[in-house]
Amino acid sequence: MLAPCPSFQVPIGIPIFGVAFTKDNQLLLCGGGGAGRSGVKNKLCSYKVDIRRKDLEEEAIYELPSDQDAPMCLTIHPTENVAVAGINTSPDSMKQGNNDNCRCYDIGETEITFKNAVKSMESKQEEDYQKTVRFNKDGTLLATGTTEGVVTTFKYPSLEQVSRIQVVENNDVLDVDMNDEGAKLTAVIPDGLKLISLRGRTAGTVIQTVSASTVHKKHTLQFRSFRYGSGFSENLAFAVANGIGKSKGGFLVVLDAHTLEIKKVYQASKTPITAFCLSPDGSLIGYGAADFSISILEASTLRVSSSKRMCY
Repeated sequence: MLAPCPSFQVPIGIPIFGVAFTKDNQLLLCGGGGAGRSGVKNKLCSYKVDIRRKDLEEEAIYELPSDQDAPMCLTIHPTENVAVAGINTSPDSMKQGNNDNCRCYDIGETEITFKNAVKSMESKQEEDYQKTVRFNKDGTLLATGTTEGVVTTFKYPSLEQVSRIQVVENNDVLDVDMNDEGAKLTAVIPDGLKLISLRGRTAGTVIQTVSASTVHKKHTLQFRSFRYGSGFSENLAFAVANGIGKSKGGFLVVLDAHTLEIKKVYQASKTPITAFCLSPDGSLIGYGAADFSISILEASTLRVSSSKRMCY
């Protein structure tokens, strides 16, 4: 039986590419129309969620210059009200090699202010961008993945580069996540999961690959997302794989967090899974699918805790 899942919808007015909550429960989102598109601004916005009125109260906006790209990914520091977004500079600046695209912002109660930035990609092509960004559990490391197939890690708050590795040629890095100890990172490319060492003699190298072809005997799948478990699920890891070709639907793949051995594969949706997250205590999995549904599962059993169709 599905538990009730109250919800409400509020129009924002721009395409949204990233959404997150700060530690003070401010809702932060980012998006826009991209470089040079008149009338659709690129910005970061914070809101107070008014559950009683079923509305969002706008608290702060940071608008970007019209010649710069929209923020394409977003993450929040685990203990500070700091957000990191991937935002390209103008196409002209990119062509000159000037693109500090990984940008940090302080999220205040009434103001969003620029903090510092660093370059996470070398491409001078405006179609390339930073596709994903994640902090480790204690917020001392930051990892990025780009459409040029590169994973880069930085120390935080200095943004000193720790490692840079080309994990795939001519393809995107779709997601990155680091384990609780910050000793290893898993990068997601469509064809596989790439385990990268962050410490010791092997630091900055791929030490293991889980091929998408090994996930299911009957379905052809491509990976989409990955998260290390924590708390209730600290010995597990979770990946999303979607069917391609004649294979349909979205699958959740449960792995051993230490060996990346596949323990269970579960078809969670009849349509591709487009968004995925794990609760901070590791007890719940949340995902959105292409049929506009949002579901919540118990991480330990993959039983449905709640489900809601958001659009008809």
